[in-house]
Amino acid sequence: MPVDPNSFTPLYVQVADALRAQIEDGELRPGDKLKNEDALADEFGTGKATIRQALRQLRAEGLIDTENRRGSTVRTPPELTLVSLKNPAKIRARMPTAKERVELGLTEGEPVLVVTYADGRTEVLARSEIDAGPATGD
Repeated sequence: MPVDPNSFTPLYVQVADALRAQIEDGELRPGDKLKNEDALADEFGTGKATIRQALRQLRAEGLIDTENRRGSTVRTPPELTLVSLKNPAKIRARMPTAKERVELGLTEGEPVLVVTYADGRTEVLARSEIDAGPATGD
């Protein structure tokens, strides 16, 4: 499935989109190994640099893991966690900064939750720091 070099969408985005679709459609399942860079470059009609950039994008999204000399595999989706807040607050998920990833001991592709309380305080939490007790109507 070659990419369209005349498209306004960058080649690496087209490759990432195609691989993401295969993951979402179940063609590539958790634990499945992706083809190596050479094979993907041949399949998509691109250079290896384009493939590396596409894989980097998918890692950042938390869809794949890559190990040196072993290649890339589809990640098992994380379990969803119910979070209940007792005080008025807003919560959102985002990818951590490099500093936050080191401080919280996260692997690439793991999101953080940012809790902003009514008084303006903000907390950045890793999934492992969340106590997901039963939801309450507080």
